[in-house]
Amino acid sequence: MPAPDALDAALALFKDPVKARSLPGRPLPPDMAGLLAIAVGNEEALAAASRRSGFARQPLQDAAGFFIEQALFCRDADSYRVLGGGPHSTHEELRHNMALLMRWLHPDLQSLRKGPLDREVFASRVSRAWEDLKTPERREAYDLRRTPESSRPAAPRSATDAPPAAARATDGSRPAGGGSANGKTRSGKAGGASNGAGRPGVGKAGAARPMRNGKSPGAGGRGAGAGTPLPHRPRPLSVHKIEEASLWVRLWGLLWGRR
Repeated sequence: MPAPDALDAALALFKDPVKARSLPGRPLPPDMAGLLAIAVGNEEALAAASRRSGFARQPLQDAAGFFIEQALFCRDADSYRVLGGGPHSTHEELRHNMALLMRWLHPDLQSLRKGPLDREVFASRVSRAWEDLKTPERREAYDLRRTPESSRPAAPRSATDAPPAAARATDGSRPAGGGSANGKTRSGKAGGASNGAGRPGVGKAGAARPMRNGKSPGAGGRGAGAGTPLPHRPRPLSVHKIEEASLWVRLWGLLWGRR
């Protein structure tokens, strides 16, 4: 039994139009040129299709036209599919299909059809598709444009594409601020004692020391690392003692009390 061709697919879709939803993801069946000849009303193609399927002329043309609309002019169809072919199609095949499509979309043939459907809107898509594939140079350029991004070779990485700082800190290098790779500060005078001298403004006993000009006493390299910003601490509010009353105030109170 021969494999189903474009006429078989068109008749099956005409009987069950719901199958049109799956057409955009399927490849085109063989012998699309024969189906296009049926759509334009070629007498020889219609006679052969009628003998084979048992359908009359008009149902065959309607089935062919409906399949062409759904399979060739779907939203994501490329130029090959719009012309009823594929990347393997020859230039003569694409040219022949383009001529049949433009004849099918001609206004004179549109006036003979029944119904409000206007298929002239597809003529611009056929023209654009043929412009993409009409010469070998344009076809080669179009093939380069339609190549998926995943199949293109990756661009070489330049020397300026350095890893981020967070990634460099995990490879065993010394982090900023004078600490070692394991996250601990170096012991000794530069790092301060282990009882809290490494923190800004904290002495050996752990008591807070006053800040001078926003710097800790060891900001010159004796406290935190040179690249580590010091935390801002608000200055403590000064408490002023209430001075005793002056001599004139006490004298005035004494005189006022005698009254």
